[in-house]
Amino acid sequence: MTPKKSRLSPGVWTVLCLLLALCLWEWAAAAGHVNDYFFSRPSALWAEFLELVSSGLLAKHLSVTLQEAGLGLLFGGLFGTLAGLGLGLAPRVSRALTPLLTGLNGLPKLALGPVFIIWFGLGLRSKVIMSALMVFFIFVFNLYTGVRGVDPALLSGVRLLGASQGQLLAKVIWPACLPWLLTSLRTGLGLSLSGAIVGEYLGSTKGMGWLLSAAGDVFNSTRVLCCVLVLVVLIIALDAVVHPLARLTPSPLHPVSSSVFTAYDKHLFFRKGVFP
Repeated sequence: MTPKKSRLSPGVWTVLCLLLALCLWEWAAAAGHVNDYFFSRPSALWAEFLELVSSGLLAKHLSVTLQEAGLGLLFGGLFGTLAGLGLGLAPRVSRALTPLLTGLNGLPKLALGPVFIIWFGLGLRSKVIMSALMVFFIFVFNLYTGVRGVDPALLSGVRLLGASQGQLLAKVIWPACLPWLLTSLRTGLGLSLSGAIVGEYLGSTKGMGWLLSAAGDVFNSTRVLCCVLVLVVLIIALDAVVHPLARLTPSPLHPVSSSVFTAYDKHLFFRKGVFP
């Protein structure tokens, strides 16, 4: 006999586990097993959340952080995609620059925060640059991997059919990189928020990072944990928006193979309008 499969979806199990953890947390705080001054409790977090919403503080500071993270994701993703494609198409340049990029990627971004504040001030620019830097290297290395993952036999075969470099990029290389692009986007959502919050934490007068820092300075653990949970829920919601797009593309772990090319002959390529 085969065991019966559970009718509950993974999302339901996630909610049930979360509710169980919250109930245990509330019980431990009420029973005195956990010091709620340091660890707070779910009921206090809910009351703090309602206060932040009603006072407008949450909307004010969250909108600032989202603006910084959105611009950082846009510019970091754009320049990272272009750099990754360029390195993948130029092997000699990539061999020269990859060690440098690896070293810069391993550098703690927090160490660059004070430098960015000195160079670009306490305003929006330094936070956007910090956020973009957190995202940039993810796009560079993933897009580079996508380009290098295309089967050389496929590229040679398509060149024999008369494809130009632009057609090769648009019809073969870019579709192969699309799964890597969406994977980078999912990873970059959280990293862009982290970069913006780190920048705000180091020096700012508004934003979720400033709100966390101000609450931590007065040992307001309830507000700190409330802000952290708001950011966690926000990242989960953003990922849920991007995840369906990633499911529409093939897995980036499987490179484009020459079997794609062998499934067509020259006549079909031109009949289907692959190359005008």
